[in-house]
Amino acid sequence: MKTEYEVVYRTHNTYEENVREAFFSFQVLPCQNESQVVRSVSLSNSLSADTFQHLNPFGFEVISLHTVEPFNTFEFEMRAVVEKDQTWFPVEGTLTVEEEQRQLQDHLFYLENHLYLGFDHYTRIADNHRPQLPMREPHETVYGYLQRLNSHIYELLEFDPEPTHVCTSANEVLKLRRGVCQDYTHLFLGIARLNRIPCRYVSGYLNQGLHLTGSAVMHAWAEAYIPGFGWQGFDPTNNLLADAHYIKATHGSDYADCSPIKGTIKTNGKQKTSYGVSVHPVQETSFALQEQTQSSFQE
Repeated sequence: MKTEYEVVYRTHNTYEENVREAFFSFQVLPCQNESQVVRSVSLSNSLSADTFQHLNPFGFEVISLHTVEPFNTFEFEMRAVVEKDQTWFPVEGTLTVEEEQRQLQDHLFYLENHLYLGFDHYTRIADNHRPQLPMREPHETVYGYLQRLNSHIYELLEFDPEPTHVCTSANEVLKLRRGVCQDYTHLFLGIARLNRIPCRYVSGYLNQGLHLTGSAVMHAWAEAYIPGFGWQGFDPTNNLLADAHYIKATHGSDYADCSPIKGTIKTNGKQKTSYGVSVHPVQETSFALQEQTQSSFQE
């Protein structure tokens, strides 16, 4: 069964003082893969600046623009129609636990997946936290363990956008016991990688008709590699497996690889950003914006 969604990403920035030069990059386009097809895309911006598209290091499309014309407001919109196909989930027993373990321990397998097995600021977990972590048992299949990990993080954390920010690490999340989808995902990645299971950060969209946590803006979840099956999405924020209601944009080793917007601007003072996402089956579209105020980059 196939479902078509209209996906809209929109941002509106206002600046206290004129911006003299700006460069913006957006990683917001839904990608093409075995479970989704992008039927159409339209882009617009209030500066009428030309946009160009290029691939990031992971092979996903980035939309960029550059302007030297002064401005104090900036709007950007991406609209896409995406067709989602049925999602297939792993089946227990494809490989024995011993066969799974041999693959995870294989040196060539490690080299092929090293980007999703390493640790950095976001995913490194201090030794003092490790005794409380749910580690994989010797008899446990990878899929069974990842389902348990998904539920554990969902029950451990409380969804709260106030105490964390885009640089919050898994260590900080373990202390706070709260955060947003990015924080749930980084903790999932860190623990899965401690068990030598390749795991990558995914940025994308949720069908808003289900009223899932994190659907108002771009959502984050994890994809873990299951021997004998391949990559499977896990959403610890909602304690769900990623299915046909999840529309993928990009993946990487952590948030730094998948940030929806990056840029450099020459201005002074503060900026206010309103942003929002709409994801609904075609002909059922609604839209809402969220606001935040932040300091601008300085020249």
